[in-house]
Amino acid sequence: MAESAAVSESAAVSESKAQLRRIVLEAFSEGRVEVLDEVLAPDFVNHAGPPGLNRGIEGVKTVIRNERAGFPDLQYEVIQEIEEGDLVTQHCRVTGTHLGPIFGVDPTGRRVVWNEIHIGRIAGGLVAEHWACNDMHAVWVQIGRVAAPAVPAAAAR
Repeated sequence: MAESAAVSESAAVSESKAQLRRIVLEAFSEGRVEVLDEVLAPDFVNHAGPPGLNRGIEGVKTVIRNERAGFPDLQYEVIQEIEEGDLVTQHCRVTGTHLGPIFGVDPTGRRVVWNEIHIGRIAGGLVAEHWACNDMHAVWVQIGRVAAPAVPAAAAR
């Protein structure tokens, strides 16, 4: 299981953080969707799923399969984790090469990088709920689905 240098292997990792890590490092990065059956509660709810997609475990498996079809070398790097009560917040950097169709865009061969923030609520040792903020605009600009802004955001102030 790969792990970011930013999140030290020697750092004490709580069971809650470890469960959330398994989702991004094993299920998403390695494509091992069966891991979700081990770490997600049977009544798991994904509050961040795409519209019209199952909000449970099967919906997350679909997202993983779709993302890995578009980016077969998809890799997540855990940058930072914060645990507060039953919530774990995770900042990830995601990379992949656009080698398959995704988001209505044919493969470009471009290397793509974006950030994601995940929040998982842990209950009974399993992830019961998930919220996320993913920088899809960065992905879409990099694969050519939308045009980059004419004026950089910093210059627009």
